[in-house]
Amino acid sequence: MEEEFYATLKLVSGEEIIAKMCYLTEEDRILLDRPLCVQNAKQRKGQLEVTGFHLTEWMNASLEEEFIIPKDKVITISEIEGDIVEFYNQTLQRLDSGKALAGRGKKLPRASGYVGSVKEMKKTLEGIFKRS
Repeated sequence: MEEEFYATLKLVSGEEIIAKMCYLTEEDRILLDRPLCVQNAKQRKGQLEVTGFHLTEWMNASLEEEFIIPKDKVITISEIEGDIVEFYNQTLQRLDSGKALAGRGKKLPRASGYVGSVKEMKKTLEGIFKRS
């Protein structure tokens, strides 16, 4: 196994993924650690259209964090560094914190927007309409 590095890979399926990876030279395969799928993103700001990308989980139905793919399924690999690696790591942190919130099985914290009950809100709204 060779040294790990951050890279973006273009697969023969057309997917582009970012991951920490290393070559498994004896097996002619690639080990991907926490791969994320790159998706184009466009946003309009007035007359200007800003184009960029966002990252989503590559494998949604798996709890695994490492995946092995054959080298012949890869078109190209480009090592990444700097801002893109930082964005990748921040996205992983956001995904992890979202999973932690979802996995608690408890009520949402008040800071998340859960502030009252339906019955209380119904009474308040009925009071407003009755005064009108």
